[in-house]
Amino acid sequence: MMQDQNSLKFDSENPDNTNSAFSTENSLEVVTAKEEKPSRYVAKNQKIYSTNDAKNFEDILRRHLVKVNEKTLTRNELLSQHKETLLQLFNGGVTVDEILTFLQENNFTGITAENLQEILKKKK
Repeated sequence: MMQDQNSLKFDSENPDNTNSAFSTENSLEVVTAKEEKPSRYVAKNQKIYSTNDAKNFEDILRRHLVKVNEKTLTRNELLSQHKETLLQLFNGGVTVDEILTFLQENNFTGITAENLQEILKKKK
């Protein structure tokens, strides 16, 4: 037991002893190694992106932002918002059927002849 205490005393006094559990250099190296290990692990598994990837990423995020901020309108709100344009078409001689046909050709559905007739009635 006395011999163990002497060797511990000797180990702690001898800074050149690399096997010492009390060596401050070794304890710092162990902490440093533990801190570096996760960053190395992350760096090895991270994908490297090009400038073009960054531009595509930004474009995707911007499109999503527009989609999230996009407002929805009811049919009546849509018709009210574009009432002036519809009235210009009607004043130019375009019929309700022509407008409906044109809307259907452009894959725009949900507007009926009755909806357009209401706009015409309000015109008079």
